[in-house]
Amino acid sequence: MWREKKAIMNKQLPIKITDGVPMVAPNFNLGKTLSYLQKNIKKFETINYIYVVDKNKKLLGIFSIKELYRLPKDTLVSTIYKKSPIISIEKKHQRKEAVYLALKHNLKSIPVIDEGKFLGILPSDAILSIAYRELHGDILQMAGVSRVHAGFDDVLGVSVWTSIKHRIPWLFLGLIGGIFAAQIIGFFENTLSKNIILAAFIPLIVYIADAVGTQLEAFTIRDLAIFKKFSKLKYFLRQFFIVFLISVILGGIMAGLVVILYNDYQLAFVLAIALVSACVTSVFTGIIVPILFRKLRFDPANASGPIGTIIQDVSSVFIYFVVATLILG
Repeated sequence: MWREKKAIMNKQLPIKITDGVPMVAPNFNLGKTLSYLQKNIKKFETINYIYVVDKNKKLLGIFSIKELYRLPKDTLVSTIYKKSPIISIEKKHQRKEAVYLALKHNLKSIPVIDEGKFLGILPSDAILSIAYRELHGDILQMAGVSRVHAGFDDVLGVSVWTSIKHRIPWLFLGLIGGIFAAQIIGFFENTLSKNIILAAFIPLIVYIADAVGTQLEAFTIRDLAIFKKFSKLKYFLRQFFIVFLISVILGGIMAGLVVILYNDYQLAFVLAIALVSACVTSVFTGIIVPILFRKLRFDPANASGPIGTIIQDVSSVFIYFVVATLILG
């Protein structure tokens, strides 16, 4: 008879354990134990092991059913059962620990106890089920996918209308952001009219900053899934330093190309400073936005991509024209 015990593990997933197993007192002999098994055979889910308990159901030891056929019938249980160490799991143990113990000691089942009291066993099929779930989760985490913080759309499992409802609000916000970006460009119309060549480099500045932000977003989601416990401040500062160095290298290359192609040192300086500044701001959109949406339990695939992109685009355009205005006048 299966009995579901809640919160047997820390993850609060219902794990099936059974108390439908042979339990005998230490003063039984093997002959009496064999008669007990034959009389109650239909009540047992498994008889790989026989569990020795006292009148308060405290687990005293375990012995294999094989002993019934190896030793004389008058042999006392108290003389053959394994007393220490008893391989068991406490009520508060994690699922992984149960699997680890079972595999390490080559056990078909694991006793579950609560302060020494025998609650039942975690049988082999439950152990295999836990092992499968944990392995499956580990594989997903290695791929940078985790369901811990957010719900994800199953594209093939939800209706088309549901997918549209989940996606279009974020894209609509992106549309509004795009209009806002156009207004920013209009605000700097005077600077643009005096330096029309600046318009040619808007897509380049926006693209590079977006690309850096997209890389960071992918790294952040992956690292949050794989490395669940790490210093977010240290992570942020390290990524900031890496992005800064990358942006300086790209800015220097672009400045050199502009000088070669246009022989314009002022324009080269504007583009280099704007590129470095825009890329540095991508650290915020690439790291903070995914973390925020995961904490709010939104699907990052639906939410953080469009929102992070439009925030970065608006920031890049604004920074570009502010730098151009300050330097070119």
